[in-house]
Amino acid sequence: MAQLIILVLLLLISQITAVPAGVTDVASSSIGNLPQPTVSSNGTTISKNMTMTDERYNAGWQYDDAAECLWALKYIPFVSSECTEYCEADSYDRGYKFHRLRYHIKLSGNGQDPNSWCDNFKIRMMYNCAVGKPDFFDCNTGRAPELPGLFTWAYDGYSGEIVQKPGVNLRFDFSPWWEPRDAEHDCVRSAIREATCAGTVFVNGLRCIPTMYKAPDGAPEFDESFVAPTRCMYNSEVPPEAT
Repeated sequence: MAQLIILVLLLLISQITAVPAGVTDVASSSIGNLPQPTVSSNGTTISKNMTMTDERYNAGWQYDDAAECLWALKYIPFVSSECTEYCEADSYDRGYKFHRLRYHIKLSGNGQDPNSWCDNFKIRMMYNCAVGKPDFFDCNTGRAPELPGLFTWAYDGYSGEIVQKPGVNLRFDFSPWWEPRDAEHDCVRSAIREATCAGTVFVNGLRCIPTMYKAPDGAPEFDESFVAPTRCMYNSEVPPEAT
């Protein structure tokens, strides 16, 4: 009788230790059928049960509003651009992951609404560069006020009047994660092009360069050649308008 009681107790103990209370048995559950995270083509991790409803997060997106781009390409087909950046040094000097990457973009009036352009640019920049929302982003406001020098005059054939179109003055930061290879030059440049009506001609080329870069004598006005980023600099080392 005693042996039978001991056998029953051993069986009960084995059942308790096999699957502890509150713990799911993976082998017998449906956890293997749950959606698993996937990595998009640009390296961004996206869960399969998430739906990216904003089409601007899709590969190959290009701004093409029919009415706005038709007017812009007809009356302001040429624009000039300036895209500069510098790595802001800090007292810790622990490498690029601990420094802000400060960008400044200027675009002459191109017939597009500046606020809409900046919003499209931000989405495309986040997608192309595989980064989150910038912690600082000023477009024609704050530290990046609207600049009269970026306005463009154009004849509006629909109204028969001369109109003035504002440009884009934009400042934003990458912090703290950014790619040191080219300081995000390529993905930012792509975002500028994608937020601008397809077919627009950038008269001086489209590229991003270090803030302190000086083009050599005799350099052509149209230049899209790559310029490598420089070392991190303190704000006192760069022009006040760049900070």
